[in-house]
This record gives sequence, C-alpha cells and structure tokens, in this order.
Amino acid sequence: MQARSFSISIEKRSFNFTKFHFMLRSKYQMLADTVSENVFKTRTQSNPIMLVVLAYLLLIAIGTALLSLPQAATRPLSLIDAFFTAMSAVCVTGLSVVDIPTTFTHTGLWFLVILMQLGGLGIMTASTTIILLAGMHPGFSHQSIFLSEFTQEGNIDAGRILKAVIPFTFVLEAIGGVVYFTQFDSMELYDRIFCSLFQAVSSFCGVGFTLFPDSLIGFQYNPIMNITTCILVLAGGFGFLAITELRYIFDFKSKTIRRISLHTRLATIGTIIVIAASTAIFAFTEWNNLFSGHTFGENAQSVLFMTFSSRTAGLNSINIPDLTHASLFIFIIIMFIGANPGSCGGGIKITTAAVIFLLGINRLLGREKTQVLGRTIPNNTIDKAIRIFVTAIVVIAGATLILLCTEIPPGTSYSENSGSFLKILFEVVSAYATCGLSMGLTGELSLIGKMVICCVMFIGRMGPLFLISAVAGKLQDTAWYAEEDVMVG
Repeated sequence: MQARSFSISIEKRSFNFTKFHFMLRSKYQMLADTVSENVFKTRTQSNPIMLVVLAYLLLIAIGTALLSLPQAATRPLSLIDAFFTAMSAVCVTGLSVVDIPTTFTHTGLWFLVILMQLGGLGIMTASTTIILLAGMHPGFSHQSIFLSEFTQEGNIDAGRILKAVIPFTFVLEAIGGVVYFTQFDSMELYDRIFCSLFQAVSSFCGVGFTLFPDSLIGFQYNPIMNITTCILVLAGGFGFLAITELRYIFDFKSKTIRRISLHTRLATIGTIIVIAASTAIFAFTEWNNLFSGHTFGENAQSVLFMTFSSRTAGLNSINIPDLTHASLFIFIIIMFIGANPGSCGGGIKITTAAVIFLLGINRLLGREKTQVLGRTIPNNTIDKAIRIFVTAIVVIAGATLILLCTEIPPGTSYSENSGSFLKILFEVVSAYATCGLSMGLTGELSLIGKMVICCVMFIGRMGPLFLISAVAGKLQDTAWYAEEDVMVG
C-alpha cells in the first residue's frame, strides 16, 4: 500500500512538473530552452525556426519538381519559371511569370491548389495536423512556433486551435466555392467545379491566382463576385485570434458583451481605419480618371474590391497600370501594411503599424510608456514591431536598388525611362507583402530579377520567424557599453 501511494505521489509530481514546464516555456522561451538542454541531455539539439524554414524550402522544391513534370504543363516549362510559380503559390503571393490558365494542365492546376492551401494554412498547421492524426503530441518547440502563428497566449492547446482553424477554413472556402459556382454558368461542369474551388482557395489564402487571363476584370461590376471575394479576402487576412474573439464577443447566457483582448481591438480598429481611409483616398484620386462616366454603384464596387484586395490578395478588377500615380502610391502603402497577424496575409501587419504609430504619438505627448485604450503595450512588443518595420524597409530598399540595376538598361537616364522606378518599387513591395498586384513587370523580369523577387517573397512570408527571431536570438548576449549622447534632428 505504501509503495502504491508513493507511486501515485510521483505521478502527480511528474504531472505538475510538466504543466509548470509548459507554462514556463510559453513565457520565457529562451530560458526554458537553456534549462531543457541542460536537464535533458538526450534531446536532439535543433533550431526550430530553421526547421520551419527548411520545411517551406522543401515544399517549394517539391512544388517546383511537380510543376516541371510534362503532365503538369501544356508546354515545356523552364526550371526558373516552375520555381517562381511554386514560390509564389507557397508564399501566397500570386505574382506569376507565366499565364496560369494556359500554361498548366488540370494536373498542374491541382498541384497549385495544394501548394496554395498548404502555403495559406502554413507548414506548422499542416505538420501539427499530421502529428495529431498520427496519435503523437507535438514537442514544445514545435508547439510554441505553431501557437505563435495564431495567438500570443502560450497555454492554449494546439489541438483546440486546429479544431477551430481547419473547419473554419474549409467551410468558408466551400461556401465561397458554391457561390462562385453560380457565377461560372458558361463553363462545362468539371471546369465550373474546379474553377470555383481554385478561386475560393486563392481568394481565402490571398494568393491572387485566377484561371482568367485578366484576373477578375471581367467581373468588375458583378456584385456577387465582388462581395464574395471581399468576404473571403477579409476572413483570410483578419487573423484567427481576432475572428475567434469577435465570434464569441456576446455571451448569450449572461446576455453580456465579453471583454476582448487589446490585440483584437487594435486589429479591428486598424482594419477599419485602413479600409475606410484607403477607400476615400482611392475614390478621390480616381474620380476623374477610371471612375468618370460610370454610375455610383459601379464605382463603389470597384473601389471596395480594390481596397480589400490590395491589402493582401492581389486580385484586381481594374487594370493596374491605368491608375494614377497617387492611387499607385496609396496601394504601395496599403500593401506594405498588409493584413493581421495569424492570418494568410502578409505585410508588416496592421497591428505592427498600429504599435509604431502609437509609439510615435505617445512619445510626442511626452509619455515614456506606449499606452492605448487603457492599456500599456510591453516594451518587447514595441521592439519587435520596430525590428519588423526596419527589416521591411531594408529588404525593400535593397531589392529595389538591385532591380533598378538589372531591369533597366545600363546608361538609361530617368527622362528616357521615367516610369521604371515606380513600377519596380510597386513590384518589390507587392512581393514582400505577399500581395501579388503588379504593373506588368513580372513577365518582363530577367533571370536575376526573378531570383530577387523570389527571395523577397520568401523573406516576406518567413519574415517574423526567419529574420526577427533569428536576430533576436543572436543579440541576447550583446555586451553593455558606456552611454554617450548623439545629436539627432
């Protein structure tokens, strides 16, 4: 009896230690990893961030091989074009150096659907699903990275998130596919079903690929297509955590409104502000250009569609090169900001832009802390937002400079090719933000230009993990030096 009691006590202690260890890792990731390495010597030392990067590269390599198969394309496809297309699909960008509907067979298009879906949901989502279906449990490093894609809380079970994310994604895509099916009545049955599925996945994941040669310009004044696409794009780019909190904001039992997190409030308010401001500015800048001679309803559809799509989706119902310079500049800003964290969208994220803006406002008001809506934003969150912003600026500036050297003939002056700078900058920002809008430069890129855009797309998709976390880990042991002032301003 005493031996059994002692065994039960040991089991309880083991359970308590496991729970404590998990909570500790969620709050102090670096410290917990160090303790784990010292206590459990048998564990294989690996960099979980690098494993995610390698998983994405492996998926891109597999996609390149599949798209290069003779059965996947209607004509021989070069390796760089197959690589570029696979990279664009996995990174949910939508830029393409080939014409998707005429270049690929149904087999190749099915490959693209799979790549878009895996890229949209994320490698960690797919791998965690496989692990759970196999009856195993994801490790701490695996689970912490997976959770960081959907929530800032580290004590939420990954299985619970998957049970919410996977059905939500497939149900919404299925509904969108059914609606699209009603609009493609001129196609044969199989083509109609597949085109509806392809468009639903592309819209929700924010990829921007279509099976139409002019994107969705042919449906510019189709309200059903416009509304459906806008809903899918908004849902795919709003973020799982924010959507979940808003879904359960009202407690029907107590008939009260639940308190939502600061993240969801900033994501919601930021999304509304970005959409409202860009809609008003875009309508104003195009009032005497593209919108002249059309009814208010037609113009409203075009404005709202492009405002929603330009944040992350890359679908267009108007010809991008026909826009004014002011509209193109607004689109660059919208693409740079992007969608919300924990979504299929890219960019620096709305909450990141909001934190940087709030930091500036609070500093102008003389506050040492960054405060908003009765809360104080932690300094480590502010530091991360600044790193994301600075990294994005450096990557975009560097890639733009390289393309200005490779895509413009040497010795060409600005007066001889005045529109190239805006076209190249637009392309680079679109690639980094994984948006997919283009002024027509993608198909004209040189080999070096294609590789540069591929790198920008990959960095844009992997940015928070590949750059920020890696750099932060390297800087933990930085030495402290004496302070010395510097004149600024």
